[in-house]
Amino acid sequence: MKVLKSREMQEIDRKTTEELCIPSLLLMEKAGLSVVEAIRREFPKVRRVLVVAGRGNNGGDGLVVARHLHLLGYKVDYLLAMGEELKGDALVQLKILERLGLRALREADPSQYELVVDALLGTGFRPPATGEARRWIEFVNNSGLPVVSVDLPSGLSADSGKSFEPSVRASLTVSFQFPKLCHLLHPASLKCGKLYVANVGIPTWLAQGVKRELLLRVFPPHRPPDAHKGTMGHVLVVGASRGKTGAVIMSARACTRTGAGLVSVGVPELLLPAVEASLVEEMKIPLRGGERLSREGAREVLLLQEKFSAVAVGMGMDRYEEGQQVVKELLRGLNRPLLLDADALNNLADLGVELLKGREHPTVLTPHVGEFQRLTGADKDYIRENLTEVAVEFALKYRCYLVLKSSRTVVATPEGKAFLSVRGTPAMAKGGVGDVLAGVLLALLGRGLPIEEALKLGVFLHGLAGEVAQKEKHKESLRALDLVEAIPQAYNLMENEAFEPPFVYLY
Repeated sequence: MKVLKSREMQEIDRKTTEELCIPSLLLMEKAGLSVVEAIRREFPKVRRVLVVAGRGNNGGDGLVVARHLHLLGYKVDYLLAMGEELKGDALVQLKILERLGLRALREADPSQYELVVDALLGTGFRPPATGEARRWIEFVNNSGLPVVSVDLPSGLSADSGKSFEPSVRASLTVSFQFPKLCHLLHPASLKCGKLYVANVGIPTWLAQGVKRELLLRVFPPHRPPDAHKGTMGHVLVVGASRGKTGAVIMSARACTRTGAGLVSVGVPELLLPAVEASLVEEMKIPLRGGERLSREGAREVLLLQEKFSAVAVGMGMDRYEEGQQVVKELLRGLNRPLLLDADALNNLADLGVELLKGREHPTVLTPHVGEFQRLTGADKDYIRENLTEVAVEFALKYRCYLVLKSSRTVVATPEGKAFLSVRGTPAMAKGGVGDVLAGVLLALLGRGLPIEEALKLGVFLHGLAGEVAQKEKHKESLRALDLVEAIPQAYNLMENEAFEPPFVYLY
């Protein structure tokens, strides 16, 4: 499903009404009806509703809500909050209400109601809210009542995950036709409450030019009847340093669980006994370098590369001067898909990311927000609030694939596409979870899937495995290795589409 920004939604609205001749009043009617349906589903015992309406189309949607609730026998009142005369479709809705005998209130006592409908500000609003808008947002928030927001909580920007102040704290938000970035990116999405996305009659193909998508479902790859270990990919995990062998162990186990035919692990030679003691099914390769990877060890990998279908480097390798040379050697000499994770990214940041531009073969970077800050110098809060945009900008500029990890995960491609995954759980905020993701992705890259498809599948599978593991364990007790053991069940859920969607879709 496409995820839209404000200007994109406005252009689609224009095409719908001007080029397809679908009346805007019809769209407003359907939008209001969808909010009414959501209210009746989520608040079946509520009978007294206050609608707080702004002067634009968002306010008009709210007036449609007021009318239909009134006709269904609810006690409904409405406030025209912004103090200016309504125009266009919103004015038509006001006249209908007045002819039904419903007049706008000047003031209202929230204690007389059971629910507030927030129809103050729509997707075209640019925060922050000031003046009358601020006063009415605070009125809604201070009401002490459940709040249903029309399209988005008033005071937020449709284009960002930033939680602007003031903005409405909604119990439920009904977005029209497509989710917007504020509905999905933290921390703004935390103000949206439960999300409904309503089909209001806008053809979805009008958004086909938007390169930003929400991953709703991804299907596992087909394993042919004549498959054998040699056709399912042979991947190489390269990393570890003294005290950090666990990272490559977790990655290697994730590779095996995800379906790689063969998994090899390359570690500094003095650390081989620790890795041997923990890995049974995976092969091990001692690399020169003592307790850290050396430049000579990287060259050994290059001499062996024809054996492997994909390589990952960085898990537990440490950040040091020779580590920069290890990363440089692999970037320049490896003619296989290369995944850079963890300290490979930190060493790359010290080298300079311009080095990526000279690489001819597929490169995948998997930074969390802190690592991405080191790569780009961008502010952490800005990265979190604009996750899809900064990821796409980086992938375009450096001609690489980027898997940017936060409470949400974005896959960005060199073609400028962004795929947003909201699967996962706060229980996954633990050390080692990123190492597991690197292993999952490496196994799928090694299968020879198109890079984009492998990354979409990997982040979805990893997040779903986290949800499975939390149910079986506890959100406080989840370990990274619990995710590895949850991968089989996550695969089963994906095949049967037996997982909860991130929102309710109203047809």
